[in-house]
Amino acid sequence: MTHKSALIIISDIAAIKSYTPLIERAAKELAEDAVLDILLLPKITHLNILDLVLAQTYTLSTEILQACGKPQINVSVLFNDHYKELKEPGWTLLIIDTSDDIYDHFDHPDKDVLETINIQRSASETNTSINRDQDESSESVHDVAAVGGTFDHFHDGHKILLSASAFLTKRTLIVGVTDEELLKNKKYSEFLQSYDYRVHVASSFLARIKPTLKVDAVPIKDICGPTAVIEDIDGLVVSRETVKGAEFINKTRLERDMHELRVHVINVIGGEADDGFQNKLSSTKLREEEFEMSQKSGQ
Repeated sequence: MTHKSALIIISDIAAIKSYTPLIERAAKELAEDAVLDILLLPKITHLNILDLVLAQTYTLSTEILQACGKPQINVSVLFNDHYKELKEPGWTLLIIDTSDDIYDHFDHPDKDVLETINIQRSASETNTSINRDQDESSESVHDVAAVGGTFDHFHDGHKILLSASAFLTKRTLIVGVTDEELLKNKKYSEFLQSYDYRVHVASSFLARIKPTLKVDAVPIKDICGPTAVIEDIDGLVVSRETVKGAEFINKTRLERDMHELRVHVINVIGGEADDGFQNKLSSTKLREEEFEMSQKSGQ
């Protein structure tokens, strides 16, 4: 039987790579357009830990799914018991490690009807140590926070940015989505997804990882977007490459007699500041790949 939706449970977030056999088995069991949720069972208490573990989990799962020829499988990493709030998660398959007793700690009413596969995880070195210089903010430190992006060709970097934003937000997350007018001069703009579609994908992802969070999606028509006009916002989540934009936003707010926003910086997947984040995972690269595929198919 080919499954359309599966759940993998990770109980040891200090050894993400050891779960490679479980993800490989999920790839084997799932259809090419399936959904794969990966649940981090331990409570994550600080943003820098979440940032690191999400990056490792998404990077590992993407590499494995590409190697298995199923890159279209849609992965979401769940955390901090929010999975209990999902009304209809849709899972038909549960994959767990044989060396754990995590099944008893997985609290979900449908677990007894799921097909369950037990896989022995591999021996693995522990994760890179946590950088204490990074943001150690706790969960739900802001009633209202904001995050922005194109969210075009939705990828792992977007997922981590939105996950961090959801982690930090208690009540309302304002998601600025770049308006089509601002994107018309982007490279390979003919392959840009519509504003409505990008809003739908980002909102659906947030509903998956934190169902109780109120999400307000608004168009970004200038550099500041909603952060320059909504006074209730008190936190802003940005990627490391867009810190200067956050500085400009706070300057603008002060000029308008509004309080500064607390800025939280999330790392960029596959990029370093020293090289201008040239190797980062980006929507532009994904549009370029789509362009190249269209050229080949047209030959």
